[in-house]
Amino acid sequence: MNEETKPVLRMRDGVQISVDDLPEEARGTFGRLQRLTQKKAHLALDLEELQAGINFFNNQIIAIINKVEPQASEDDVEVVDKELSESNDSD
Repeated sequence: MNEETKPVLRMRDGVQISVDDLPEEARGTFGRLQRLTQKKAHLALDLEELQAGINFFNNQIIAIINKVEPQASEDDVEVVDKELSESNDSD
């Protein structure tokens, strides 16, 4: 059980090849491919964190705007309704 897990390359057709089975020339390329894949995974996580931050600050702005905007009270609605009915009566 102390065996090291060797990296495996999965080909497009689904065939898996151990890095030890690759020719020497391909091992360097495999190493580069592996580093790029790891960088891609890290960037994907970074993008998720950035999106979460964007969403958080966007929601904060919305909450601030909702607090600042005056909400129509029932009295305001009654006055508007009364004014509308009076203007309709005069027509």
